[in-house]
Amino acid sequence: MNRLLVERLCRLLGVLALLVALVVHWRAARAGEAAVPTRRVVRLAEGAGPDSTARALVAVREALLAGAPAAGAAAGATNALDVTTPLRDIPASRDTLALPLAAVPAAPVRAGLGSVRASGVPLEWLDGTMARGMAASVTRAAVPGAPLDVRVAASAGTSLTLADAGGVLDSVSAPQLVTTWRLRNAAAPLRVRQGRSAISLPVPDSGAARRLLVLAEPGWEGKFVVAALEEAGWAVDGTLRVSPTGRVTIGAPARLDTVRYAAVVVTDSMPVDGAALSQFVARGGGLLLGGDALRIPGLAALRPARATELRGAIAGGLLTASPRSGLEAWELAMTADALVLETDQSDHGHDEPALVARRVGAGRVVAMPYRESWRWRMQGSDDGMAAHRAWWQGAVALAVPAAGSAMPMASDRYPGDRAPYADLVARVGHPAPALREPSGGDPGGDDGRGVGDIPFVMRPWVLLLTALLALLAEWGSRRLRGAR
Repeated sequence: MNRLLVERLCRLLGVLALLVALVVHWRAARAGEAAVPTRRVVRLAEGAGPDSTARALVAVREALLAGAPAAGAAAGATNALDVTTPLRDIPASRDTLALPLAAVPAAPVRAGLGSVRASGVPLEWLDGTMARGMAASVTRAAVPGAPLDVRVAASAGTSLTLADAGGVLDSVSAPQLVTTWRLRNAAAPLRVRQGRSAISLPVPDSGAARRLLVLAEPGWEGKFVVAALEEAGWAVDGTLRVSPTGRVTIGAPARLDTVRYAAVVVTDSMPVDGAALSQFVARGGGLLLGGDALRIPGLAALRPARATELRGAIAGGLLTASPRSGLEAWELAMTADALVLETDQSDHGHDEPALVARRVGAGRVVAMPYRESWRWRMQGSDDGMAAHRAWWQGAVALAVPAAGSAMPMASDRYPGDRAPYADLVARVGHPAPALREPSGGDPGGDDGRGVGDIPFVMRPWVLLLTALLALLAEWGSRRLRGAR
């Protein structure tokens, strides 16, 4: 009786193992169908070399035209490299094109990839550039002989190389998030390389390319302001008004134009042509108003602050660590859009604005409250001459826009060459985290688990082996006792 029970249990175990194996196989087949992508991924190989990104773009067209020979023939194409076939004539591909990039492409290639993506072609790119967030800028202060300031944002832990037309200037093996260089000069163009990706930047012109125009009355202030600016390297034209009809000129004053003049400096209350100065500033010129120039009625619409009351000079202040306290100055009532650029501490213990600026059109107007600054130069300490020159040079530099590489307009959709990685993402989209061909393995369930994740006793081959052994044991027992 016990033997018959064991035989029946073996038969039941074999049948159950077969049923469970069939269920597991059915669920694995359903999971496999759900995991198969609707588009086949076609990987495009990127060639090595400096023109690899250009060849990668050609590879995209090859893949498109290879799937549409009729369109290529209709356009008269003899091979897949014919770039005359419009994208609109190429039927939509059922394949996702996966383009691996080892370097950020140049601007024409980025634009081409963006056009392919915008035309509806499923295009993904795989990021092997190691240049995430790469961006650069180069500026030069609007002062003759000013150095170049190069700033580069790059991924930490990578290597950066700075070069110009003459060769490599410097390299950094493990840069910070933002790396800066200060160069006395460079031969255009500047090139910043991170891995195999590069940015090319124009070298801004020196501030000495244009001149300054000084408008003043005859006196010590106008004389020494002109001297300080010429010592700083500026070419200065000047007009000194000696009478209602008489003027003394310095240099060769010409018509006020932003092509010739970077800025106009007005040092006192001499009458000026307010309309001409307004047009000059609106077109991008700079205007520096010093001392009594803040009280000129014709400049009321331009000035960033209004002079109210006169603040007396501190006796002996020119020889202290705060020499400007020894100069007479105007109390300032600033306009709503004015910006305080620099302050000095007064004898009352609070800060007084020393340089104030505002935007007018495309230009900038800078104002300072101090009168008779020549006293700083002539009656100050041993370094008074250098400090007076540096003060006026810095004030003029604030009035003149710094020279730099072209900035994208507010209406531009893309960051451009200054940030090539961001430009690529804006045109083509973020890189794909992974693009894989459908796997040949058998998933083990509708939750997407692979076969390796199924418990050992539930694997199909284990269940089939169990069923076979159980049925063999039941058959052998019956044969040994003489039953069929």
